[in-house]
Amino acid sequence: MTDLRFCLTIDLMKRVKDTLYLLESGTFVNAYAIVRDSGVLIIDTATPGKADGIIRELGSINIKPSDIKAIVITHAHPDHAGSCAALTEKSSAGMYIHKDDFDILLGKTQPPEPPYFLGKIATFISGHFFKFTSPRDPRPLDENSRIAGFEDLEIIHTPGHTPGSMSILDAKDDTLFCGDAINNRGNKLTGPNKFFTNDTEQAWRSIAKIGALPFKTLCPGHGMWISEHVQQKIQDLLSANRPG
Repeated sequence: MTDLRFCLTIDLMKRVKDTLYLLESGTFVNAYAIVRDSGVLIIDTATPGKADGIIRELGSINIKPSDIKAIVITHAHPDHAGSCAALTEKSSAGMYIHKDDFDILLGKTQPPEPPYFLGKIATFISGHFFKFTSPRDPRPLDENSRIAGFEDLEIIHTPGHTPGSMSILDAKDDTLFCGDAINNRGNKLTGPNKFFTNDTEQAWRSIAKIGALPFKTLCPGHGMWISEHVQQKIQDLLSANRPG
């Protein structure tokens, strides 16, 4: 595989760091590509129907589908896992998700309903609007697991938004991918959308857990990545939402 560490940013993809790209095919939801000489790892796949767009974006920097070695889903909501089956089929990559969202992804279990009435309606509508195919042979992860070919990446269980929501820590690159545990709305950090979150208290405990981790760049599931004063912004978020 061609050494891609010094490629320039292309029209759609945004280059976050030397070996990290934000894919734009998801439009309102983020997918990321970690590009290494040994292969590519994709974090989240956006809504259904985005696999071809992701492949075109990667192709613009000479990455072939066969270069994709792993696909990691931060949680089993259709806006993040929607294209995982198609992208897995097109790339033959291994596909990974936390064990507590495993059966939800396979359609064997329904996700827990959020406590708010509007959330129940929104979940019902999104579940019917974002119809997606469950992937074949996904591999369950926990905090002791390692991803083949990317063994240095650390799995961090950050539940609350869903039971199996997880973050991925790339300690070598000082980067944390947090899915929907934390979002960036107009350069302001927020917790997960309460209308799609099944356990809000647990979600805030997960944010505190994230705030104790060592990293310099936060890559959320929605909104732009943040590389300035990240830890302080997380602590400010926690302080502003602390009960009492």
